[in-house]
Amino acid sequence: MLFYWPVRFSVRLAILLTCVASSPLWCQENRIQDALNSEFAGKVLLLRNFYSGKDLQYDQDGVVIGDAKQGPWTLANVEIKKIAVTAHGIDIVGNRVGTWYRNGEPKFVRVGDLRIHVSKPISDADTQATIYPILSKMFVGTGEDLRSMVPDYWQAYVTGNDAKSRLAAWGAEVERDGNPISKKSDAPVGSVSAPRAISSPDPGYTKEAASKHIEGLSSLWLVIDTAGKATNVAVLEPLGMGLDEEAVLAVKQWKFQPATKNGQPVRVQINVQVNFRCCRLSTEPIPVRAPQ
Repeated sequence: MLFYWPVRFSVRLAILLTCVASSPLWCQENRIQDALNSEFAGKVLLLRNFYSGKDLQYDQDGVVIGDAKQGPWTLANVEIKKIAVTAHGIDIVGNRVGTWYRNGEPKFVRVGDLRIHVSKPISDADTQATIYPILSKMFVGTGEDLRSMVPDYWQAYVTGNDAKSRLAAWGAEVERDGNPISKKSDAPVGSVSAPRAISSPDPGYTKEAASKHIEGLSSLWLVIDTAGKATNVAVLEPLGMGLDEEAVLAVKQWKFQPATKNGQPVRVQINVQVNFRCCRLSTEPIPVRAPQ
């Protein structure tokens, strides 16, 4: 029978003696590092402000440094691999992770490496508790309301909990515009003609989605105004991986022959499904640990 306790005891004793023999700051850095890795390693966190890029730099207050650009929030997740804490700051090594809505359920897909450096020199007074406020400025907290962060065309989706409530939220927003929308229920059957697309350029593809062979539908609701322009565009059934943003951008450029009622142009609401097809679908979601 093998006994490992003396070996583990020897390792702990060696660490303790090393801390006694070295600077208290070095030991404090290691305590903070161990605590952060225990808390976050293997989890997926959402970058606040949805910054893109492979290397991000933050100051000691958790404010991004440089010309980091905002991207789609469905490409702004980070799977934490490890965190290193030194006298020079905090280094987070991980994977950028995209959200892919497969059959309506969000799945994670790794799309590349990501390194984050926080220029926060560690002092004797620092603890895990003093680091948390910095991280909270960098990452979105569990259960935090996204409505103040996402673009207007995502508002209905993050407001509701299912298709019905999201459609209701979008409808309420449209009504707040103050312009009436004609529906077939408002008049005898056949009196309101449907709008017809006369120019519908294809949407672009994000490199992340193309590299993972992501295909599918992005379902949008929108209002076609009396000039044949798409307004009040909203994502209600997303595809993810940044493709919904491409769908919205494309549809806003479409031109329609407007709907008519008794021969006059009227505003109507319609559902548009933008079909993304690039290649053979082969990506499978990855198993990752979400924040608790």
